[in-house]
Amino acid sequence: MGGHLFFLALFALLVVGIHAAVSDTTAFPSCAIACDNQLFLDCSLSNNTSCFCASDSRPTALLDCVESICTTKEFFTTKRLYEKECDIPPLKGPPVVKVSTLIPFILASVFFVARMIAKSSGLAGGWGWDDYTIIVSYVLGVAIYVLDIYSKPAAPMSDLTGKSNKSVIRNGFGRNIWDLPFPTITRFYQYFQAVAVMYKIQISLAKISVCLFLLRIFQSRTFRYLAYALMGINAAIGITWASADAFRCVPTRLTWTGWTNEESGYCINFIVAVLVNCLVNIFVDFILIFMPVYEVVKLQLPLRKKIAVASMFIVGSVLTIIAIIRVVVFWNNRWGANETLGLYPLMHWSVIECQISVMCACLPASRALIGRWCPGLLGGSSYRKTESHAAEYYHKKSTGSVNINKSVTYTVNYESRSATHSDVELVDIDPKHEK
Repeated sequence: MGGHLFFLALFALLVVGIHAAVSDTTAFPSCAIACDNQLFLDCSLSNNTSCFCASDSRPTALLDCVESICTTKEFFTTKRLYEKECDIPPLKGPPVVKVSTLIPFILASVFFVARMIAKSSGLAGGWGWDDYTIIVSYVLGVAIYVLDIYSKPAAPMSDLTGKSNKSVIRNGFGRNIWDLPFPTITRFYQYFQAVAVMYKIQISLAKISVCLFLLRIFQSRTFRYLAYALMGINAAIGITWASADAFRCVPTRLTWTGWTNEESGYCINFIVAVLVNCLVNIFVDFILIFMPVYEVVKLQLPLRKKIAVASMFIVGSVLTIIAIIRVVVFWNNRWGANETLGLYPLMHWSVIECQISVMCACLPASRALIGRWCPGLLGGSSYRKTESHAAEYYHKKSTGSVNINKSVTYTVNYESRSATHSDVELVDIDPKHEK
């Protein structure tokens, strides 16, 4: 009998605890009521809502008091219920699919598939480590894009009060943190940590792939030393900042539970870490663009050819521009307590940067494929026409003159030189030997 009474009492305690947990999110916490009664007499939130909500200073004073003496969860509950009492609509999240992230994803996929086709067709030098690294980078970019979509508005579901709420988001990105259930806030930080780690690795792999590709083209000793050094720097950046994101708190679980401020520990300054990473990446981007362009300028090529080849590498500056926009947006949206909203712009531009990095890395191989299938798009047909006119002119001149005109042009050769050597090289071509 005593055992039955014990389990009955335990069940009662559980029911009371569950009820208390629910009531904590549907009613003002006691500390908020104490602040309300202490600060205001005849124009408080509890006894005169219309008067309280019409004031600009009273809500601010109440929330400041609650933030100073209540827990974080109690502050979020007070903020949400205050906005509900004052008929302030909750912030709606972003749409499921945004054109600004969809278009870069489509472009990255198209150029990646074109690169894979070019490699499988024997163009663009054959398979190498630059291809394997970009494959991993693309897969990580797809995962980041999928996580970004999954964090957008879900189907209608119940909010904390049990009523239908069409703007509820699966993982909280782009909404006010106090409008989210507490488990969703924790899940938001878990997803953001996963995206942050994958982003650091993905960007570094894309830039390493570009360095490996450049090593196929340029053979000067100085350039190769710089390229290997740049690969090491990119690898160090990826490993260092991915580790910093994964283990930025001690204990590690504080990365996603630290928002409650219920457990002691230590976390590095995330804002400083992100800012330093952004600036280092921008600096590396400038070097990565300057190196191949400088090498092309030194080549003995006609000016038109120099511009054509250099522009292929200058396109990579788009990635640098996006990285600059990302750091500016990040700095202008430095977050406070409302991190689910403050982190969303950083997440948005990170997704765009990931897709553009893959696109830029795949451009050269895609150009080789276009040159084979649609030479007219790259001026191939006009080149042939000009060459035939030159041959006709030479034939006419040779019948009455002993003058011999020789034309030498240069192109980028993407064909494999042998079965075991697949370097991409810059070579000169004598038109009279070209078939």
